[in-house]
Amino acid sequence: MPQPGSTPIILYHTTTALAVPSAGNLSAGELAVNVTDKKIYSLSGGGAVVQVAAAPGANADITSLSGLTTALSLAQGGTAATTAAGARTSLSAVAYTTTTGSAVIPASTTANRDGSPAAGYFRFNTSTNAFEGYSGTAWGSVGGGATGAGGDQVFQENQLVVTTSYTLSTGKSAMSVGPITINSGATVTVPANYRWLVL
Repeated sequence: MPQPGSTPIILYHTTTALAVPSAGNLSAGELAVNVTDKKIYSLSGGGAVVQVAAAPGANADITSLSGLTTALSLAQGGTAATTAAGARTSLSAVAYTTTTGSAVIPASTTANRDGSPAAGYFRFNTSTNAFEGYSGTAWGSVGGGATGAGGDQVFQENQLVVTTSYTLSTGKSAMSVGPITINSGATVTVPANYRWLVL
């Protein structure tokens, strides 16, 4: 409500929902308001009508962030990145080749395992040429099963050298095909009442 004796400033406006002013109805620096949609428009230097403001929280009005020069931070609800690959990195998301291709699982040697792994960690071990996961107490092979040529699943293969100390999982026995060598400084611990069978 204007003060008595004053003249209110009324911008070029409309109450028609979704209506956008035409360029011919605006001059450079002039503003137009859609009262119903709660949006403000202006004329760009190139002569195009652009939206310059909207009601707070009107997320449905945001159709593109391509004009941003700085990535939205995680705290702002963004990805802290300007590319899809960068977003997956900052969000610790698993990368993939294509949406119908393959997930890109971390792959490296035994020596490059995480220093302080947590239960559920998963990777491809290039030293053993096998997938492995961390149980919370030790790394172990995942999947694979029997192998063979031409799709055969006949042979269960194991390596012959124990390089790192290992304790059998609680409540489980184990078997290996030898000869097995246990390197100096490494040990294999078998819980009481369980067996490690070497053939």
